Amino acid sequence: MQSNTKQKNVLIASLVRKGGGFEHYTASILKHFSLPYTIYQSKYVNPEVKIAHAKAMITYTNRFTFLVNSLFILPFIFLKLCVIARRYDVLYLPHFHFWNIAFIFAFRLHNKPVVLTEHDGIVHLGDELPLQQFLINMCLKYSTHIIFLTHYVKSLVSPKLLKNKTISIIPHGIFAFGGLDTKPKSYTNKPTLLFFGRVSKYKGIELLLEALNALPEDSFHKLIIAGKSSYTYDMSNLKESIAKKIEIIDTFLSQKEIVKLFNHAHILIMPYIEASQSGVAAVGIANAMPTICTDVGGLKEQFVLTNSNGGGGNDKLCAIICLPNANDIALSILHLASNKTLYNTLSYDLTILAESLKWHNISTRIQEVIQTA
Repeated sequence: MQSNTKQKNVLIASLVRKGGGFEHYTASILKHFSLPYTIYQSKYVNPEVKIAHAKAMITYTNRFTFLVNSLFILPFIFLKLCVIARRYDVLYLPHFHFWNIAFIFAFRLHNKPVVLTEHDGIVHLGDELPLQQFLINMCLKYSTHIIFLTHYVKSLVSPKLLKNKTISIIPHGIFAFGGLDTKPKSYTNKPTLLFFGRVSKYKGIELLLEALNALPEDSFHKLIIAGKSSYTYDMSNLKESIAKKIEIIDTFLSQKEIVKLFNHAHILIMPYIEASQSGVAAVGIANAMPTICTDVGGLKEQFVLTNSNGGGGNDKLCAIICLPNANDIALSILHLASNKTLYNTLSYDLTILAESLKWHNISTRIQEVIQTA
């Protein structure tokens, strides 16, 4: 990023430990970051995305240490931040964390701007935690510049919280992990279906299982459900022949494992019943994997290939969008699995969409917001 004005010195706080893709989001932005910055990461962050020059901060590892450390460690961190904030021009928070509010208050005490990327706006179904929505609202209220990933998420937030703030919509970049195939996929009429990501109630796994039960046995090779589950879903009603075609990997996956899954699967299924946007889509787009996703939240926005001439009249949708019910999901799987031309077209279009969502483009836009904050 080039500018004739003095570059702002940025403090960044990215305190998540694992899960949700937030750590990958931050690391991907910083790979193309040209502004001078200091970043704090949790001492317990996933080693795969540990930034070499990051300053380690003691946070917490479970609910007990969250309570204890929030009471006895966070106050000292806040006092330290009140001093540190004087050295920086702006605070950038790339995602939500329970301790973000301490950083925000420290900077606002010095009347320094705060740029916050808000991924969800509203806590997801089944993910509710005490104080979480309250703290999301507080962070929005006291930040000065808000970046949303989709127009949908912006629409969820009360206008009162956004009053007198600068608002930007900057989409989620792609996750093109090392070794991930990025060329168009090869069609097969017996595809391997993939459901990937943390399995929560709002992800609609029951809808997908019900949809599979309605499919002919020879219409797909198998379904892989890969990701740590936060609850137990019911598989007792599945036909035995369908149940045998389901492989469950109930754990957090390494980047190497994620790459292997995506490279060998053919269709990504996102049967969500509620959503903001998805880091899962960011991997699927990078992998050029034709995707079936429900028309909820901001998912559809992620798959829109914008007309380069502006105006939006010739924008192209690069996914199969269906209703959040088992019947529509089943019909979509059959339609995509049996239509080679459609499959190949979607896969090719995703390679073009991926170009516009590369992280150097996303990082440049975010830095422009920070520089003008």
